[in-house]
Amino acid sequence: MKLKHTGRRAAARRVFWSAAVVWLAASGCADERRDIGAAREAYASGKYEEALSLCERSIRQGKADGLVYYYAGMSLLALEKDAEAEDRFRAAIASDTTLVDDVAGALLERARASRDEGTMPRAALLARAAGEIDRDAVVGPLRFLVALSYFEERNWPEAAYWYSGAVAENPDTVAAESAYFNLAACRAAMGDSLLAIEALETELEKFPRGALSDRAAWTLSSLLFALAKTEFARGDYDAALRTAERIVDGSPDERLVREAMFLTGECFERMGEFDRAFEQYKAIATADRGAPGGISERARSKMKSFRDAGLR
Repeated sequence: MKLKHTGRRAAARRVFWSAAVVWLAASGCADERRDIGAAREAYASGKYEEALSLCERSIRQGKADGLVYYYAGMSLLALEKDAEAEDRFRAAIASDTTLVDDVAGALLERARASRDEGTMPRAALLARAAGEIDRDAVVGPLRFLVALSYFEERNWPEAAYWYSGAVAENPDTVAAESAYFNLAACRAAMGDSLLAIEALETELEKFPRGALSDRAAWTLSSLLFALAKTEFARGDYDAALRTAERIVDGSPDERLVREAMFLTGECFERMGEFDRAFEQYKAIATADRGAPGGISERARSKMKSFRDAGLR
């Protein structure tokens, strides 16, 4: 009988503690709802310090869910404590991924306000944070600022990503000219000369008299010449000829024009078209008649070797 009595008491205790756990859980949920409700109300009333205090109390007590972290972030953002706000926003998303759109939207709204106020560095950082949190966020013209922030850090892949999106969405704006120029620099730094050339050609096509057109034309010439030499080195003389011709036809850099003509002569020479090669060297020597040394001397040396070999 004693054993049965003990069993009944143990069972009673289990029922009691189960009920207590349920009550505490319900009580905790009620407290949590009450805290987030108070924080939301304080935030809506512009009482950001109070809202933040309520949220941080819930966080310290281990009762915070995604919304608590979200309103902590919103309060910090309103108080212009952006780095701390971003930390809280990331915690909110870690707790509740459905908050991604709300967080990105809040950051972008504040970024646009900062831009309109003329606070460009803050606008750039806020828009950048939004883009990092949500790659699909509709950043709009703020893409130019985000791209520039990465460009100044020499983070070429991210800068190229943001500049590409910026010019795709806003190809004919004033900001697009410098964006194309910087995009070319990013791609060149990443070792993609073809895409760098494409960006500069697009810039010159869209902004032929732009503030950066001269620099773009000179940079384009240098990239084209480097490409022509690479094509020549791998034995693709037809491609090298086409690239060199683009320099001769459009480069403002007379030195590179002469170098491209000389490379054209070398291409013809390798292809066995000696008459055409000789004409290229002759054109260089004639244009620089009397000029000692340099490319003109190299051209005259080529002409002499042709004559000595009986090719002329």
